[in-house]
Amino acid sequence: MNTLQAIGDVLQFLKRSTEALERYEAALAFYREIGDRLGEANTLQAIGDVLQFLKRSTEALERYEAALAFYREIGARLGEANTLQAIGDVLQFLDRRTEALERYEAALAFYREIGDRLGEANTLQAIAILEEDPVIGLASSQAALQLYIEIGTKYSQARNLILFTSELQLKLGQKTEAIDSLVRAAELGREIDYEVMVDYANQKIAEINRDSQGLRE
Repeated sequence: MNTLQAIGDVLQFLKRSTEALERYEAALAFYREIGDRLGEANTLQAIGDVLQFLKRSTEALERYEAALAFYREIGARLGEANTLQAIGDVLQFLDRRTEALERYEAALAFYREIGDRLGEANTLQAIAILEEDPVIGLASSQAALQLYIEIGTKYSQARNLILFTSELQLKLGQKTEAIDSLVRAAELGREIDYEVMVDYANQKIAEINRDSQGLRE
């Protein structure tokens, strides 16, 4: 069973999603036969991931909800948190924002309880996108950023600054702060030798400066 699931993981990594689904479904059948509920839950979650990758979101939700029920039964709180976050991602993709926020908030509580700071940061960042009030959204994004700094993941810091924090600062008219965020993102991109990120940050800075100059003219 573990071998079938592992093969499924490799196939999904290689973007051979249809083959991955076949292996996961085979593993799922074995786990059900022997009554391994954790194995069943993990495989259902993996199937949900593949289905969402394939944009089969309704089916993905069904598998995630089934996995969630198993995690709750066996008391696997990390599995429950990860699945709640995954469900939130699907609901956000389907533009069911209120439901997505509810799932993210539930996941956030679990991550905090078990001390999973990366899970907490990722969920705070997801919440920031959905908050209607940009002030609250910015606070959530910056809280995620602080956790990424504490964890030491420079890629996540730069991604946060480019895609979330600077965007929310611009919504609030904080152009100087947004440029500062993007400058820092470019620095981080250079530190990890990720030129695409550096170029994107610099492009956004140029756009802000160009827009500001146009307004003055």
